[in-house]
Amino acid sequence: MMENKPVVEQLAEFNKIIDDLANIDVNLEDEDKAFHLLCALPRSLENFKDALLYGKEGTITLDE
Repeated sequence: MMENKPVVEQLAEFNKIIDDLANIDVNLEDEDKAFHLLCALPRSLENFKDALLYGKEGTITLDE
């Protein structure tokens, strides 16, 4: 994700990519989607990302 682009716009692009993948029968698990989304966060949100990735045991989903 880019620092100077609204998060809502970037999320829309992410969801479009997920939909495009689903249209060609490439389905990702929620955990994989959440991981890719977190990894795409800009550097300014590094602490937020780390808190989500390492702050609890178990898996993380898009709902979280």
